[in-house]
Amino acid sequence: MPTKEEKKNRNSRKDEILRLIKTEEIGTQQLLSRRLNEEGYEVTQATVSRDIKELGLIKVAKKGGGFVYKTGKAQLSEQIKARFHSLFHATVLSVDYALNQLVIKCEQGMANAVCAAMDQGEWDGVIGSIAGDDTILIICRTEDAAAELCEKLDAIRS
Repeated sequence: MPTKEEKKNRNSRKDEILRLIKTEEIGTQQLLSRRLNEEGYEVTQATVSRDIKELGLIKVAKKGGGFVYKTGKAQLSEQIKARFHSLFHATVLSVDYALNQLVIKCEQGMANAVCAAMDQGEWDGVIGSIAGDDTILIICRTEDAAAELCEKLDAIRS
């Protein structure tokens, strides 16, 4: 069983891995190991391999060739975003707002699907949403947030 100090070091090391792959192009375990050692973490190839697996890191192609490590969450986020855009564009009829509330009109029976897809995304200023059969109500924190979201969603619809 790991001690508190070992757990702290492991968590600190994982935080550093996430920072490194976010700020640098890290494409191999060897490079990641070297960078961790340069940052003061004594790691082995096995440790880095285990951390990569536990963090759910994946290799993605980069522009110009080669691969880099990214979080699986980032890849999933892109898939969710693409699915949402496709669904929104195909099924939403109109988007409008009044004060801090948006009303989205959808094809008959599609509001729940659009709302569920939208709920998976991160939307600044959104407090919550409710879907009926063909209408979605979104509550924003402010009127400005509602206006901005309305503009973004209308652009996706068009």
